[in-house]
Amino acid sequence: MDVSDFRNIIMDYTRQITDSLGNILSPLCDQYGLTMLQLRILMELYQYGSHTVGSLANNMKVAGANISPMCKRLESKRLLERIRDQEDERVVKIALTKMGKDMVLEIDKELNEKFSQQINNETEEAFEDIILGLEKLNTLLQKINQTENK
Repeated sequence: MDVSDFRNIIMDYTRQITDSLGNILSPLCDQYGLTMLQLRILMELYQYGSHTVGSLANNMKVAGANISPMCKRLESKRLLERIRDQEDERVVKIALTKMGKDMVLEIDKELNEKFSQQINNETEEAFEDIILGLEKLNTLLQKINQTENK
């Protein structure tokens, strides 16, 4: 296999994985009145805690100009709140409200049910193989990216 074939396979599987995840998440987004980006924001805040707009944008690899209006919409839905840092009032953090946490927990439960239907048929070794492959691919892509940014 040459480099071109390998690159094309990676790009094809990445597209397929993105499409499949979109097909899994899209009905949940519709059910809860969220966009895919809004769902990702809620999940990020649930998993990693409060963020500034900048740190949230950085972690999600999305422009801050796109994150800020999404956060405002989520705030208007009472799913997010802005909290001033007590040590430095210039810093504003974004966090989930109780309503936001409850929604994420419901979504998480539904996702776990969807995944567990298929996962129960797989072995622990199969999961480890998948994770190991993803880690190797990620490491390779990071090396390529570091070389490009030098």
